[in-house]
Amino acid sequence: MLSMLASPSQPRMVRLLSLGFGAAAGMWFFSYLAMLQPGALGGDVLFGCSVLALFAGGVLSGRTAGTRPAAVEGLLVGLIVAIINLLLVASLLKSDMAGGGLWIGSILGGCLCIGALGGVLGGVMGPLHSREQWTSIFCWVATAVTFFMIVTGGVVTGFEAGLAVPDWPNSYGHNMLLYPLSEMVADLQSGIFYEHAHRLTGMFVGFTSVTLCCVLFANDRRAWVRVLGVVILIMVIAQGVLGGLRVTGVLTFSQDPSILSPSTAFAIVHGVFAHVIMATMAVAATATSNRWFDGGHEGDDATPTDLKIAVGLVNVLLLQLAIGAAYRHLAAESALGAREGQAMALLMVHVTVAVIVAIMAIATGIQGTVRGGVLRRMGFVLLTLVVLQLLLGVGAVVGVYVPEPAVDTGAIPAWAVLLTSAHQANGALLLMAAAVMAAWAGRLALRSSTDEPASASPPQA
Repeated sequence: MLSMLASPSQPRMVRLLSLGFGAAAGMWFFSYLAMLQPGALGGDVLFGCSVLALFAGGVLSGRTAGTRPAAVEGLLVGLIVAIINLLLVASLLKSDMAGGGLWIGSILGGCLCIGALGGVLGGVMGPLHSREQWTSIFCWVATAVTFFMIVTGGVVTGFEAGLAVPDWPNSYGHNMLLYPLSEMVADLQSGIFYEHAHRLTGMFVGFTSVTLCCVLFANDRRAWVRVLGVVILIMVIAQGVLGGLRVTGVLTFSQDPSILSPSTAFAIVHGVFAHVIMATMAVAATATSNRWFDGGHEGDDATPTDLKIAVGLVNVLLLQLAIGAAYRHLAAESALGAREGQAMALLMVHVTVAVIVAIMAIATGIQGTVRGGVLRRMGFVLLTLVVLQLLLGVGAVVGVYVPEPAVDTGAIPAWAVLLTSAHQANGALLLMAAAVMAAWAGRLALRSSTDEPASASPPQA
């Protein structure tokens, strides 16, 4: 079916991009954890996991290479990872380490070698045929990268590190890409690592969204899908600007406190908008899947009522996410003696709306489970996520209000940040699941209204 939508050369490129960006995302995730200074043994294990993520990408490239040389396919995946990793390792040029350029060359060369070795092993293991379109897989990879950015943003808010780096788009006067890693990880208590790492993951998302837009234009001839790719790119650009304005309040390169006016309002919008971007990417992944092209499988069914219920849940979740983001940022200010009353009022509203969200999510999930096929699976996903969200919500409240000895010293307990950040991240997953369910309900309801048969091939453009 993909041959109807793309030239023979395009599926290979999208496959390599999917594996390369996916492997890079794995490397960044484990590297992020390693930089949290978990100890020598923990750091070594996490570093090993980051290398394994790249190696796994090479293996998959070798197993999906077809008649092409497996080693070359793995090498290309390594090249893509190396290019993405320049967002991180370019800062070695400004490092006080000797031979920063040599370090960069060694790291990038290592990516190529590890990818090629993985490709060789994949070729030996035998072919692995993907049952899904690579365009859809790349969209899911982009969704995962955005989720990683949301997690790092949640950690920034949890440790109240949003203003740890006072300027933007520079970082302490350095080009953001060239801010020395040694200064970034020198003191975790300063918050610089959390804030700057979030900026770098934001750049990763930006790079991914540009690529995603190109992939959709090259591999899908439906006008609305191409427009969706452009919309995602515009949203990501706007998200980056919102993040910068949250820090500076105005467009300036200055670090002068008399010019800067950090904005809590921009911080709240910035936090919620990231969830919207992730949900939109997930809808793009859904709309480019084989099952979507087929019009659904036998047993897939939905009515306009299913669509209305799912859309209603999406809207209520957006409201709840906005209230939650407002509470987290105002609670940070209340710790400084400001807006304490507003923060407590928002918490009460957040808890009240949580009850409404839970009822609607459970109702939507149950409604999905009585349907067949994809809606049933999405219904179970919704039910699982809403139960987890309620548990994490209770944990987040405990994490904020149960006293800890570390609080007396001014340090925020890591376990409390873990709970609040997990609650926020799971909220993003809940919105994503609701958006995907709404998309499927709309697709299947349209099929039913037009008497389109299931498993029908998409028309050629």
